[in-house]
This record gives sequence, structure tokens and C-alpha cells, in this order.
Amino acid sequence: MNKRSKLFGLVLPGLWFLSLVAGPLQAASPETLRDLTAAEVRKIEEAAPKKATVRSAEPRKLLVFWLCEGFFHKSIPLVNKAVEYMGEATGAYETVVTNDMSVFRPENLKQFDAVCFNNTTGLKFNPQKTPELCKSLMDFVRGGRGIVGIHAATDNFNEWPEAQEMMGGTFTGHPWTAGGTWAVKIDEPGHPLMAAFKGRNFKINDEIYRTEPPLYGRDKQLVLMSLDMSDETTRNVKGFKPTDVDTGTGWVKTWGKGCVFYCSLGHNDHLLWNPAILQHYLDGIQFAFGDYKVDTRPKGTVSSGKGSDMAELQELLAKVQTYDWGQSRLALTEVSEIIKKAHGNKAELAKIEKALLGVLDSDAKRAGKQFVCRELSIIGSERSVPTLGKMLADAETSDMARYALERIPGSAVDEALRGALRKSKGNARIGIVNSLGQRRDKGAVRNLRRLLGRPDQDVAAAAAAALGQIADSQATAALAEAKEKTSGKLQMVVLDAYLKCADQLVADGRKVQALAIYKELQKEGMPKPIRTAALTGMLNAAKK
Repeated sequence: MNKRSKLFGLVLPGLWFLSLVAGPLQAASPETLRDLTAAEVRKIEEAAPKKATVRSAEPRKLLVFWLCEGFFHKSIPLVNKAVEYMGEATGAYETVVTNDMSVFRPENLKQFDAVCFNNTTGLKFNPQKTPELCKSLMDFVRGGRGIVGIHAATDNFNEWPEAQEMMGGTFTGHPWTAGGTWAVKIDEPGHPLMAAFKGRNFKINDEIYRTEPPLYGRDKQLVLMSLDMSDETTRNVKGFKPTDVDTGTGWVKTWGKGCVFYCSLGHNDHLLWNPAILQHYLDGIQFAFGDYKVDTRPKGTVSSGKGSDMAELQELLAKVQTYDWGQSRLALTEVSEIIKKAHGNKAELAKIEKALLGVLDSDAKRAGKQFVCRELSIIGSERSVPTLGKMLADAETSDMARYALERIPGSAVDEALRGALRKSKGNARIGIVNSLGQRRDKGAVRNLRRLLGRPDQDVAAAAAAALGQIADSQATAALAEAKEKTSGKLQMVVLDAYLKCADQLVADGRKVQALAIYKELQKEGMPKPIRTAALTGMLNAAKK
């Protein structure tokens, strides 16, 4: 039976209070939820566990709260149904579902054993404006009750730092978008709450929230699973930051006498008929009740300093040297984990960087060297530049070296790329030219200008595109000259790069110079796409 009706008596008196503390809801959050289709209900019921993980000595009652004062997730009604059905099917708990903030008043909250924040966003808890609600919820957890957080549950409490700390993280972005498929690593394969995944890493199509210090940390909660950054697709997302190397997707912690369980999975609908995900949530709910006694001790983020991690790293890197594509990635994943643990410890990272460079200087296979270069793209410093620089002219290693170098700050990288440009040829040279453009190295303009006149049209086109990325006065002059001396496909690349220079001039506040270029590119005889783009540039410049 649906237990929503059991809250009827407390919902109505609380409506006036909701209007005071919450203000008007954003249009994205409906007052009532849609009815699920018969097919959706069937899939949830087929996937849901039918047996409780543990039996409680007393009846349990779960509050499922779904109010969104920010973004509304369309999976909310599916999560409500799944959580409610698991309680009914297993007999583990009774469920009350609501979006009424008055439920957090102490006289109402006391009837529950745990609160499930189902994709809630922007909840207006504030110690100054809503002191009664804040004290009620905090006393609830610290006194021995539980919290279950699903996906957007960390996108709340922006006006209440203590609750953010309790949750173990806060929303700061999601470069791993809902349309992508991302690799997840089981950090604690032997932990009871991870039994549903049978110790196996997996890939998931879902939106994953970024987790960042200082709220998130392995010294503050036991991280059960996280994104596997040894997976290229997972790590090569747009906007990747150094702190993203450790992105937790699920954790547990104690808060006072209470229990907190969080799982990032739950943005996309289909996860609600995934048997492993539903079993994991049932286990987490029973943990939040206090019925499932499991370890919550954090493992920490930094090496003990006794040298054990470095000894382990050397053993693992010996395996990395012999690694080839298609083989087990276990050693690679474990190396990535050691690097994650060292995050924030400069001395430890320097030791790791030195060890990784040893692999590049060895006779390791290309696959192993590629992995090392990807790790250096995250932790590499100018210490890595000489070794990586030696790899640039070799067609087999140039791309992997550039991948790391492009992300390492400092002028030494630019000097190494320029030096390798003279020694390289073919695709390796084109790649180096691309990297110089990516880094917007003004010191490379003279070299790139020379390449515009070379007979190799592919190299010349890459040089033109790079000049368009650099877009300083010298690069602009080089392209202005080249547009009169080139033809065909190469001229189109030159003209497009010249347009980019004009766009950069607008961004720099130099509209007069930009307009001169736009007018020049609108002249009779210019290709139609270039004339159209130039006109668009003029119109955009006029708006700024």
C-alpha cells in the first residue's frame, strides 16, 4: 500500500510554513509528480530485491523527501517508486514520500528512522532563517538516525556549512554528463555495502557529480567507489581539473551517533531498473537505519610516510612496463589509486613523478608508456619535460608525450616543443604544431610563419590553424601575409585562422583593428563561408 496517505495529517498544517521558509519554487519543480507508466513500474519491480539484507529487531520508517528548489531531476518519481517498492517487497521498512518542508519540524521528524534525500536541490535550510528545521535535522542524525543521499542530495545546504560537511561533498559541476558512459572503480570490493557489484568494476551511463576538497576527502569518509581515471574516456572530459583525479561516487560515514550513506548514481531513468544499483541502495538504506553494521572508518588520503606505498608502486610499475593493450589493467588501476592517495602531498608526488619517468626511460611497451604519460598529464611538473621532450620526434611516442606536455605549466614545455619542431617530420611535426597552438605559445610564431610556406600542405595548414589560436599581433600579421600567397584548401584554413585573430581582437577590446579584418574578409572574391563569418563577427562586435 502507498504510505503517502499516512502523512496527510501533518502535510496540511505545514503548508503555511513551507511558504515562509522555502519561498516560491522554481518552475522546474512540480507540486505533484507524474504517474509512472505500467512498463516503468514493471521494470522496477522485476529488478528490485525481494529479500531484506538484514532483519531489524523493530519496524523501520523511511522519509523520502523530493523537494527541488533548484534543478528538478526527472528520475525523481522513479526513485520514489523504487525505494517505496523495495520497502514493501522486503518488509524492511515503511515509506512516507513528501515534498513538504514542515516534515522536518521536530514533532514530525521524530517518527522516522532515516531520511532519504531523493535528488533534492537547493533546499533552503539556514541556521539564521530556519533555526528550528536545522536543529531538528542535525539532532535527528547526531542522535542516532540516518541519512540516505541519492545523486543530487549533495546539491543542497548551500547556506548551512555543517550539513554540507555531514553529506561529505557539495555540487560544483558535472563534467561527466548524463549522455556519457563512465568507468567506475570499486574502492572497497570486500565491503558489505558493495556486495551487489561482486567486486567487479563497471561502466555506467549516468551523470556524475564532481567531488572536491575540503568537503570531500578520503580522510573524512569511507569512499566505497569512485571514477576510474585509468579509463581514457572518463579522464578525457572537457574541463577536467587536477582535483578530479579523485572523484568519489559513493561513500559512508558516521555523524555523531548517526549514519550517512551517499551514492552519486541516479540521474538517468534506466538506473532504477538496474538490479545491482537497487540492491546497493537497499543495503545503504538498511545501513542508515543502523540495522546493517558495517565499517565506516576512513582510509585517509596520504601515504603513511613509511615507504610502503613507494615500495608497492615500484612493484606495480614493473608490471606497467610489460603491460600491453588488451591485458588486465589491474596494475594500472592500482598505480592510479596510489597517485590519488598522494594528492596534496608535494613531496610524495615528486617521488611518484620520478618513478613514472623511470618507466619512460626504460624499454617499456608503448601501452605502458602511454598510461604513464596520462598520469604525468595530471601530476607532471617541469621535472618531466626533458624525458617527455626526447619522445616528441619519435612518431610512435610523440602523441603520448604531447598529451602530457600540453597540460604541464611553464615555459620549459614551450621550449621543448619548439626544439622538437626542427627535428620532427610528418605526423609528429603536425602534432607538435598543434600543441604549440593549443598552448598559445607566442614564442613559436616565427617558426610557424616559416612553415606556412613549406611544400607540405598538411604541415602548412596545421601552422595556420596554430597561428589562429595564438592570435597575437605577430600571428595576425603572418596570416594577413599568407592569405595573399595561398590558394585552395590551405587558403581556407588561413582565412579561418585570420578570422579567429579578429575574434580575439574583439575579446581584447580592440574592435577597430578587428573590424578592419572583418571588412577585408567581406570583399568580393572571398569564399562565401568566410564572408558570412566575417559579417557575423562584425555584428557580434557591434553588440559588445
